[in-house]
Amino acid sequence: MTQDSISSYIEYENFIKLILTMLGLKTSPNDPNTLLQRSILYFQMSMSVIPMIGIFNFLKKYITNVFYLTRGLSILVSFITIILKGVCIIVYREDVNELNEILGSNYQKFLSNKKLKKPVLKQVTTFRRLSYTMSIFVAISCLSYIIIPALGMISQAINGVKPIKYMLPFPTIYGWSIPPNSFRFKLHFLNESLTVLSVICITVGVDNIYTHYIFQMIGLLRAISQRMIGFDEKSKELSAVVVRECMNYYETLIYCKNKLQRIYSPVILWTMSTNAIILCAVIFQLSQMTSISVSRIILFSTYAGAKFSQVFIYAWVSTLLTAESDKCRDAMYAANWVGDKPFMHSVIIMLSQQPLILQACSFTAVSMDVFMSVLNTTISYFLLLNTFAEQS
Repeated sequence: MTQDSISSYIEYENFIKLILTMLGLKTSPNDPNTLLQRSILYFQMSMSVIPMIGIFNFLKKYITNVFYLTRGLSILVSFITIILKGVCIIVYREDVNELNEILGSNYQKFLSNKKLKKPVLKQVTTFRRLSYTMSIFVAISCLSYIIIPALGMISQAINGVKPIKYMLPFPTIYGWSIPPNSFRFKLHFLNESLTVLSVICITVGVDNIYTHYIFQMIGLLRAISQRMIGFDEKSKELSAVVVRECMNYYETLIYCKNKLQRIYSPVILWTMSTNAIILCAVIFQLSQMTSISVSRIILFSTYAGAKFSQVFIYAWVSTLLTAESDKCRDAMYAANWVGDKPFMHSVIIMLSQQPLILQACSFTAVSMDVFMSVLNTTISYFLLLNTFAEQS
């Protein structure tokens, strides 16, 4: 079992290192922080500027058409989301690199301890699979925007359809003419395709890094709990060292939680707010279609799956962190410290600390309650849109 967990952990770590590289972040403290690395996120975000202009023009033209409005708005919100995520990582780049170093080094220390390896690696397979699932949903839903129009044009050419209807990946209207099959059309298709790849890189990267940090923090909490439970079996001198180390580790976790909260608060609040709108838009578009092709079913289902899994993962891992923090405090309280003055001071300090609860811009605690709230809001928005559609 432990060997399987180690294999899962190695695979998970390699996946996270790939993600960090895609975002131009350090994979280890000794990595050079080159100009090229720092420019990657700027390049990825800049790709979405021209398509955003095109979608904005599309929305202005079809402002009275609820179906087209929801279609364009859901994509525009996704573009704004990746820009927000990219800006947060750029602004707090040093904090991200520091979290990588602090959590990574401390996690490896506990992982090298045979007695602590099992609790530290607990649920690694679940975290890895969740990350893969969300990444696959995002990749398929985004790549569908390129594949569907490309296959449509290829199919027309094979079947001898004249003239061929040339389609761009996104519903865009530009302020300049784009002749079919012209060099300008190819440039726009390339630009929008690169935008799709940028959306994949930033979305998969930023969301999975958050999950990875939470996984490491949970592992450290479990290790602290394990050491606190067993410290009374040692000599008093060793016990004092263990308690002092546990107190330092817990303070480090509070420090990391505050940094993580500062980086991700805007992202989480925006994601929870807008994903309800996007999920509502996807469901509404499906309900308004008289006939649906297989490609559209794949696009809509994976797109909805990506947004659903994003909200779920943010809420679930944050809830798990809080629950593990409470368990750690229970382990501290249950340890054999009552009446032992050398330990009482350190343990009471740890017990006086608040549990690790992540807040979204001090607006709300990130938990499964927020996830349920997003689902309820999605249904409410959908019913409201249906009412507007019937009236129009």
